[in-house]
Amino acid sequence: MNVGSSWYSELVQAVILGFRSEQSSAPALLVTPAILSPNHIRDFFIWIFLDQDITAFHESIEKSFPHSIDEFLSDRPEFIDIGRAAIAQILIGCEDEKRLRERERNWYGLLRDRIKAEVLKNQFRPMIVTFNYDLSLDKFLYDFFSSTFPRYAKLKTLDEAIRIFHVHGRLGHLDYEDSQWCRSYGRSISPIELRKASQGIRVVSELDNDFGRDMVFAQKAIDEAEKVIFLEFGYDDLNLDRLRVSSWKIGKFFGTALNLDRERRERLLQKTQKRITLAKSDVEVYDYLQTAECWKY
Repeated sequence: MNVGSSWYSELVQAVILGFRSEQSSAPALLVTPAILSPNHIRDFFIWIFLDQDITAFHESIEKSFPHSIDEFLSDRPEFIDIGRAAIAQILIGCEDEKRLRERERNWYGLLRDRIKAEVLKNQFRPMIVTFNYDLSLDKFLYDFFSSTFPRYAKLKTLDEAIRIFHVHGRLGHLDYEDSQWCRSYGRSISPIELRKASQGIRVVSELDNDFGRDMVFAQKAIDEAEKVIFLEFGYDDLNLDRLRVSSWKIGKFFGTALNLDRERRERLLQKTQKRITLAKSDVEVYDYLQTAECWKY
């Protein structure tokens, strides 16, 4: 399974809005999900970056008008450190344990049901490749495994139950993991902790000569998989090339294509030489997993 993201342009807007501040008020010592909004980012950042650097980053990303923050950071590598921190600030601010377990149209629940059925049958669980930095899926699956199956009650790492490859890095480690530095999902963090979490992010320009361990493992997992299913993936040309699209086999690859316009759809099919079967452009992930033949078990 390949989990992507369609929030790139929204993230650029959040970063721009987050640094647009005419006057700076006193920053909070800790950030919490309740107060963590783009409007608080500039005040928070003055604890870990110079004010002139914050201003330069904000003005440059706004005037550059990029399609994604990755594109901007590739063009302006001197802003990678502050760009990572901006991404981390926004995404960590979206962490909410209650939302992870909402019942209505939550495709994480459908994934959970699939995994549980395969565990009970002692079958091989899916491997998950994600281009997302956030840890919402990691947290959801850790809670599911450790609370459902006695043999996983004391998991020290999610890898003991299921493999998730974060090919572009991740926002640090969560408190159940055996790591030198970890944090609690959705809890308050200090500016220094934010910076530590952001250092786990690998922006696209850093992957040019080194795809990273997770990408190497992901490539191998995709080669060996019987089926590969893309969910909420943006089908960026660079990411497709890193997934070795030229070697894909017909009948093995499937994916959602929500809001993918006709031109982008045709370009994707041309690039993959029609080796991928796409859902209709109005089908959301939840509905796709309810009806797609490739997901039935």
